[in-house]
Amino acid sequence: MKAVVSLLFSTILLLSGCTGAHLDIFPELENPALMQQKIAPELLHQDIDALVAGVKLRHPDFAGYADEVGLYQQVATLKASINTPMTRVEFFRHIGQLSHLFQDGHSFLIWPYQELNALREQGSKPFPFLVKLSSNGVFVAKHYQYQNQQLPAGSQLISINGVAVTDIFTNAQRYVGGETALLRQAFVAERLPFLLWAVYGFIDKFDIEYNYQGKTQRLLIDNQQSWQVTAKEDNANADLTYRRLDDATGYLEVTSFDVEPDAFSDQLKAAFSQIAKDNVRALVIDIRHNTGGNTDTATELASYIADKPFRLVSQMTEKLNADNRGLFGYKGDIGEIINSEWHDYVKPNASANHFKGKVIVLIGPVSYSAAIVFATTVQDNQFGLLAGKATGGFANQSAQGNLFNLPHSQLRAYVATRLLVRPSGNTSVSAVIPDLPVADKLQDQQNAIDTTLQQVLQHLGTADNHDKLQ
Repeated sequence: MKAVVSLLFSTILLLSGCTGAHLDIFPELENPALMQQKIAPELLHQDIDALVAGVKLRHPDFAGYADEVGLYQQVATLKASINTPMTRVEFFRHIGQLSHLFQDGHSFLIWPYQELNALREQGSKPFPFLVKLSSNGVFVAKHYQYQNQQLPAGSQLISINGVAVTDIFTNAQRYVGGETALLRQAFVAERLPFLLWAVYGFIDKFDIEYNYQGKTQRLLIDNQQSWQVTAKEDNANADLTYRRLDDATGYLEVTSFDVEPDAFSDQLKAAFSQIAKDNVRALVIDIRHNTGGNTDTATELASYIADKPFRLVSQMTEKLNADNRGLFGYKGDIGEIINSEWHDYVKPNASANHFKGKVIVLIGPVSYSAAIVFATTVQDNQFGLLAGKATGGFANQSAQGNLFNLPHSQLRAYVATRLLVRPSGNTSVSAVIPDLPVADKLQDQQNAIDTTLQQVLQHLGTADNHDKLQ
């Protein structure tokens, strides 16, 4: 579940050197007894108002992002439905539905993680499988096994505990942030274990109906089972992995930029040293499942393929609040909007392992935050081509998440305070569009075949196309 934590860290680390309680994502409850208490309806109503007011206070373009009409209608509906005391978990299943109406992947209410952590410490187990979302459905991402049982990669999920997977995704996307429904559903896939518990109460026992190679099957799971990715895929949780695809092409998968910069630097040195030894002419960099992280890591990766000095963004807008206005408020007053040009240029990596061949970067709906910054840096500076599917988020995006607790339930909210403009300066509102778009193929997905990678290799297979990759 590193990808989930990566997403939450993405804007906190994005172009930030700040520290403070407002940047602490998962603090413990000051009063753990609150997890067992029921909270009065009138106090829950106040928390609903506090969530909306807190996001509006901090977000740099609340009116431009949020569906305000739908938001305030939903606020009224929620208040009308809450007329008895509730626990934090019960309350989340109501108030969490406001998250999608902020229409920002960096602005949402976090699930009650303290309760989930307590359950896990007692031996409970959330849903154990990584999944991938496509236009054809939801598929198991890796090959799993437990004793003599197996769940093959490419298995299409039909239902979980009697609830259709399509219904789960339609409902759960209301509990996450995201500029588009496509992005929100992609985030549901990333956070599925947490959302199955937080929204449905599913934990420990799972009755899974799935289709594999045209045959519908059923799998019953309990918390005594320990499902693992098969040995040949034991690098499933690695942040950065490299392998050679053929004599001319290397493949570097970067699943997260949420890595300590020095450790990531060491991984990059090792990877690009091997790339140099392999003497490949083309390099495929896969960030399709990268939800972001630290731009220091994204910057260093870009430096290995850059052929000129570059910048990550061209402009930045920040809205000041009590937490981010600096020591003694030196940045300005609460509510003030600060616009600034970005003048920090980065030089290409000067080592012998700097890659001078052709580059294709794979992107998809869940490529987000620092991954979008990397993708637009590559595209706007013409360091390579982008291939795959459009991102679910926008090329010009929000950033720098601040956090605050609701006053009575102490549920924790996460909200963007900055806006970034891509390196080219193009301020249009759109996804990052790949230069080489690739559509899903159901048959490939059912057989765990990577359609995008196959088509990129075909594109690279001719000398003419190799020459076109400028």
